[in-house]
Amino acid sequence: MPQPTAAALAYRRIFDSRSAEEIHLLARIKRFLEVWSGDGEFRTRLREAAEAGGPLDALCAEHGIDSAVDPVDMLPLLDPEHAALALRTGRTAFPQAELWQRYINEMLRQRDLIRESGWSGAQNPRFDHWRRRQIARCNGELGASARSIVHPAIAFELSEGCSVGCWFCGISAAKFRGHFPYAPNQALWRGVLQATVEFFGPAAATGFCYWATDPADNPDYPDFIEDFYHATGALPQTTTAAPLKNVALTRRVLALHGRYRTVTNRFSILNRKLMRRVHDTFTADELMGVELVIQSRESVLHKAKAGRARSRDAAGEPAPVDHSTIACVTGFLVNMPLGRVQLVTPTRAGETWPDGYWVLGERRFEDAAGFAAALQDLADAHMTQDIGPRDVLAARPDLHIELLEDGFELVGSAGTRCVTASFGRQLGELLAAGSLPVGAVHAELGRAGANPFEVARLLDEMFAAGLLCEDPRRPGIHGAHAPERAAA
Repeated sequence: MPQPTAAALAYRRIFDSRSAEEIHLLARIKRFLEVWSGDGEFRTRLREAAEAGGPLDALCAEHGIDSAVDPVDMLPLLDPEHAALALRTGRTAFPQAELWQRYINEMLRQRDLIRESGWSGAQNPRFDHWRRRQIARCNGELGASARSIVHPAIAFELSEGCSVGCWFCGISAAKFRGHFPYAPNQALWRGVLQATVEFFGPAAATGFCYWATDPADNPDYPDFIEDFYHATGALPQTTTAAPLKNVALTRRVLALHGRYRTVTNRFSILNRKLMRRVHDTFTADELMGVELVIQSRESVLHKAKAGRARSRDAAGEPAPVDHSTIACVTGFLVNMPLGRVQLVTPTRAGETWPDGYWVLGERRFEDAAGFAAALQDLADAHMTQDIGPRDVLAARPDLHIELLEDGFELVGSAGTRCVTASFGRQLGELLAAGSLPVGAVHAELGRAGANPFEVARLLDEMFAAGLLCEDPRRPGIHGAHAPERAAA
């Protein structure tokens, strides 16, 4: 079995470096924050009681919060209004809030390590080159969403469709049509995992086993993810919106987390009633390795404006922050029931890509050898490493081009990139046109006296930085397989 990744080891250290008593307290602080995030009535009453200077313990006990948690100590962790109330208490130290903040800071650093674990090393330089460029593009394009995207290399769907049917589903999951059973497909599954490891190397450990599906819809889900652990050295993250659909299955997943501990799981909480039932079913200690993502209408969280949630205004939802996609994979999306592999990467959701990710190509497979061939074929066809003369020179559509005397600026939400050269202004004009083949651009600049090697170097730098358009449904850099890309 492969060695644990740096991200998995860091995750274990977060817990192993703390005493049992400290973990016990963190679990209870976590529950307090879950109630505050998902219960609007509790938030209001807590604020009113704090403003009045009255005791908060009885209110917390009424909502199932352990007496070990000091609610006044929690105020700095909440919204600015509650944090301001903390200063009025006269306290100068908030040890429980500081304890939680140290824990969260470590979890955020571990999340960043997951992103850094997504490189194949020497196993697949083509993939690494392509992934690095897509990450650069996403960091410039996606606004607030970019910070939380770790760009896993692969995701597996173990069902067809989803039974939950969340109105805000950011990837528009279809209705549930059945699951992929483990016993008759064990050999295929293990062969697919082996092919994944051979293709990606250590990056395979970043994968997970859901997408437009819910793990609770497959009764064999724990068997699949335990095989994943033995193949890659990492137990994949589980995210479910139906943690109580099959409590025995959920407990098996929690037990696997307790045994292998490589990443936090997540429960999507759709309403206050479900949150209370989850809290009644599982103790705070049992859920220490589970992030409750509060998705109810009274939640303090904002939903991404992607997929079905793009109609949120009609549903009466508040205007969101710039949260533009929930898609995270920069690599392959695999549907096991359909025997389908797609090459995908996040993008800002909109009319062209309503679910917030590109699909650059698709292949089918029937066995592990066919799966391995599908990965390689998609990589050869779509993981473009070089700009070809037939590619169209166009900037990313979210970038505005401002011409300068000796060049141009590419202005976007994440900042401005200045490009200067003796031929810079003319290049900016050609880039703004967005319709000329690269070969024609070289010819135009060559007639004006530009050094062809300098032109090529500058274009390669812009390409590597994710500044040029690669959207498969727009003119751009698509390599030798442009007709197939346009049809994807």
